[in-house]
Amino acid sequence: MATTVLYVDAAGRKPLPDASILRVAAASADVSCVTDLHSALMALRSLPHLDILVTNTPDLALLELVKAQHPTAHTVLVTEDTMESYSAALQGQEDTLIGHVIANHTPTAWTVNELRVTVQKLLRKDLFGIEKYLASGTPQVERPVTGSADRDRLNSLVMTFAEDNRLGQYTSKLVFGITEELLMNAIYDAPVAGGKLHYAELPRTSPIVLQPDEYGKLTFGCDGSVFAISVADPFGALKREKLFQYLKKVLRRSDSANLIDTKKGGAGLGLFKILYSSHALICNVDPGRKTEVIALIDIQHQVRDFSKMARSVHYFATE
Repeated sequence: MATTVLYVDAAGRKPLPDASILRVAAASADVSCVTDLHSALMALRSLPHLDILVTNTPDLALLELVKAQHPTAHTVLVTEDTMESYSAALQGQEDTLIGHVIANHTPTAWTVNELRVTVQKLLRKDLFGIEKYLASGTPQVERPVTGSADRDRLNSLVMTFAEDNRLGQYTSKLVFGITEELLMNAIYDAPVAGGKLHYAELPRTSPIVLQPDEYGKLTFGCDGSVFAISVADPFGALKREKLFQYLKKVLRRSDSANLIDTKKGGAGLGLFKILYSSHALICNVDPGRKTEVIALIDIQHQVRDFSKMARSVHYFATE
């Protein structure tokens, strides 16, 4: 059966990239394009099967109908809206109604590439690696994560790499903070979530020496447009529900703008800090085997206050 994609580019919203990007990303896909919500609702009722919905509007009726008529379909929202804005439009149901959020930037190079990569990952189930988000042939740096003693050295390594790529002091500091949170997650939180409960008794200030089968991997690179950082762990314990639970919990806090400065909290607050400091948070999970958390920074656009900038959020799983 051919892959079926519905492309809803509703008037009055920031336009989607040209639908030709989908035909390239999914070569044999049957792509239907509509430009208003009435036509989208009609199409959903008539389609016998739907694999992917791409829409530029967080319309509650549209997304509820997708869930009711095509419960296995992947939903992709491409939007300039902040998380607060589309959450309000969807009455707080974004965790069940939206599978992927892509920030709709201008110029559109980021959005086009991220949409292409998202569709390909959904169809091919080839999920892992920062190279998918970087220009072909971009060099990558990889280092093992063996315990807490690695943190200072690896943080400095990534920050120096950012400075060498002339990203400026502001972005270099963001990169440092992202790396710290990714490493803390892999060293302290992922092993506990993966069943290594003896680590749960230790505070996050205690030295940790991981066993070889618990080692993580840090990877980073920059192609001149996008800076990508990831840390992978061998546990595969991050669940989609938990990710969105973390994000919604922070979203409901009136003081969320100040959370970036606090040192308290675990994996949930760490994931929010990563998202706060970047343009995209991507979680790739092979349950029980591997989790990879990726942060992307669009170096053509400054990272702005959380209440004023759209951010991309993705959770991909092999099952």
